[in-house]
Amino acid sequence: MPLFVQEKEVIFTGVFAMNRHIFLYGFSIFSMFFGSGNLVFPIMVGVNNSDNWLAGFCGFFLTGIILPFLGLFVIKLYQGDYNKFFAQGGVIAKYAIPLFTLSLLGAFGVIPRCITVAHGGLEFLYNDIPLLAFSIIFCVLCYIVCLNDKIMFAILGKVLTPILLFFLLGLIIIGFYKGDSITASNEVFTNNFIDGFFRGYATMDLFASFFFASLIFKQIEALFPEKDNKSIIKAALGPSIFGAILLSIIYLGFVYLGSHYKNLAHDLPGELVLPAIANHLLGHNGALVIAIIIIFSCLTTAVALNSIYAKYLCSFSFIGDKRFPLVLFISTIASFAISLLDFDGIASILGPLLDISYPGLIALTIMSICTSSFHKLKIFIFYGITAMMLIL
Repeated sequence: MPLFVQEKEVIFTGVFAMNRHIFLYGFSIFSMFFGSGNLVFPIMVGVNNSDNWLAGFCGFFLTGIILPFLGLFVIKLYQGDYNKFFAQGGVIAKYAIPLFTLSLLGAFGVIPRCITVAHGGLEFLYNDIPLLAFSIIFCVLCYIVCLNDKIMFAILGKVLTPILLFFLLGLIIIGFYKGDSITASNEVFTNNFIDGFFRGYATMDLFASFFFASLIFKQIEALFPEKDNKSIIKAALGPSIFGAILLSIIYLGFVYLGSHYKNLAHDLPGELVLPAIANHLLGHNGALVIAIIIIFSCLTTAVALNSIYAKYLCSFSFIGDKRFPLVLFISTIASFAISLLDFDGIASILGPLLDISYPGLIALTIMSICTSSFHKLKIFIFYGITAMMLIL
C-alpha cells in the first residue's frame, strides 16, 4: 500500500476516534447534568418572565451553563483531582467542601429532588401513583445500576441521551410552531435577568461539575498512555463544549415553552409544568413518552451522583472500599427519606445553604482558573465571602 494512503488512513482513524470520544463523553456530560432542576427551573424562568423571556434565559445561561463549564475546566487544570482544587481554599476547605457539596448533591438534596421530579412526570397523568411507592421503586433501580456503573458511560452516551434529546427537541419544535407570539413588555431587563440568574443557581450544577469533571477526566486520561496533561485537557475540552451547547439548546427551548404556555402552569408545582405542556402539545400518549424520558433523565443523574457520593464516603480510611455496597445502600435509604418532603420541601432546605456556599466557591473557581499562585489570597477571599454570606 502506498505510504500516503497509509498516512491518510491513520489520520482518518485518529479524527474518527477523536470525534467519537467528543460525542460519547459530550452526551454523557449532558445526561449527567440534565437531571431534576434542569427539567424544572428553565421552564419556570419562562413562566415567570414570559414578557421578557430572553432576559431570563441570559441570567440562567450565566449560572446554568457558564459556571458549570468553568467548574469542569478548573478540575481539568488540576489533573482531574478535585481535592487539589478544594485545597486552594485551605486545609479545612479541602475536606469540608467535598463532604458538604456531595452531601447536597447526593442523599440530602439533588437525588431526592430527582425522585420528586421523576414522580411528577407520571403524577400529572396518573395522580393515583403515590410518591412513597414510586420513590421505593426508583431507589431500588438506582442502587442496582450504581453497583454496575462501569457500563454507565456507554449506556448514557450511546443509547439514553440521544433518545432523550430526540424527544425533547421534538417537543420544543412542536411548541415553537404552535406557540403564539409574545410582545415584549417594558419591564426592566435586570429583574428578568436576576430571576433567571438565581434559578440557574438552584440547579447546583457548579457543585456537580467538580465531581463530574473528575469522572470524565479519568475516563479520557485512559485514552492517553503517555499521560500528557496538556493533551488530556485539550481532549477533555471538546466534550465539555459539546455538552454545554446541547444544554444551552434545551434550556433555550424550555424557557421558550414556559413563556409561551404560561397559561398551562396555573398553580401547578414546578415539577408538573413540563408534563402539562407535553400533554397539551402531544396528547396523553405523547405526554406519557415525555414522562418516561423525564424518569430516565432523573435516574441517570441520580445514579451518577449516588455512585460518586458513596465512593467519596468510602475513601475515608475508617470506612474503606469494601463497604461500598453498604454505604451505597445507606445513602440510597437517606435519599428515599428526604424525597418524601416533595420538591418544594427539598427546595426550602437547599435554598439557604446555596445562598451561603455558592458565592465563595464561584470566587475560588474563577481565581483558580486565572492563577495557580496567591494561595493565601484565595483562602482569604473564599472564607471572607462565605462568612459574609453567612452573616447576611
